[in-house]
Amino acid sequence: MNRYAAAWIVLMGAAFFGSLSTLVKLGYQDGFTTGELTGSQYIIGTGGLWLLTLLFQRKKVPWKAAGKLLASGIFPGLVAVFYYWSLQSINASLAIVLLFQFTWMGIVLDFILHKHRPGRSQWGALLLILVGTILAAGVISFTTGSIHLTGVLFGLLAAVSYTGFIHVSGNTANQVPSLQRSGWMMTGATITVSVVFPPQFLIEGTLWEGLWIWGTALGVLGVILPPLLFTKGVPHIGAGMATILGSVELPVVLLLSFFILNEKITPLQWSGTLLILLGIILSEGRWLDRRKK
Repeated sequence: MNRYAAAWIVLMGAAFFGSLSTLVKLGYQDGFTTGELTGSQYIIGTGGLWLLTLLFQRKKVPWKAAGKLLASGIFPGLVAVFYYWSLQSINASLAIVLLFQFTWMGIVLDFILHKHRPGRSQWGALLLILVGTILAAGVISFTTGSIHLTGVLFGLLAAVSYTGFIHVSGNTANQVPSLQRSGWMMTGATITVSVVFPPQFLIEGTLWEGLWIWGTALGVLGVILPPLLFTKGVPHIGAGMATILGSVELPVVLLLSFFILNEKITPLQWSGTLLILLGIILSEGRWLDRRKK
């Protein structure tokens, strides 16, 4: 596969992720709860992953590796729980801005764990991201209304969880084939979600009252397709470039929020979003230098 095709594959995966917040908001409008939407997403999505595994990738996985992947699934499970909780009280456009704080959190975590000091480009990226966040969140705008602090807290906790997910996903049982790796990890995420939200909808029959539609859409677009697309495309372009291309999730969320959810997004918020995207590109600028060398 050439790099251009791989880049488009990664872009598609990020765009699918970007559609989730809009689907969740629409699911709320349809009368379903956070637990029902999150639980159905992971149960249906993980079931689909294991079905694909049985069809295309039957290989024995050591129990030790499977256990590590199950444990690492705690992080994507918590991302969904905190992110969807935040969507109950704040706009999708603000929730995604808060989630994208994983960019600077990842730099901080890298310093704590590996003592890698941020370079000049990363310090500049941190500044751009922080300033962009203030603008994109509408903190200094009087037209965006009051900001729900609980929703903001959940959005930031989602970013912390996503930072942990990125770290463990790149350092856990990399020898396991991609489909099985995703299956075990998402099984761990499903267990985590089920502990927080016991899947009572399976007993009460809510799943067949329309919930299965939202669960299937969220499962396919959030659990099945993005991991498979990233696994296919990232090896051909590198993690740094994948991070840059993955940031397309941010404008996708904003556009869907504007056109489908009718959320008001001011020019100041668009400017902040642009600064965040520039910060992400700058933070991964070292990737370009390595490629040149």
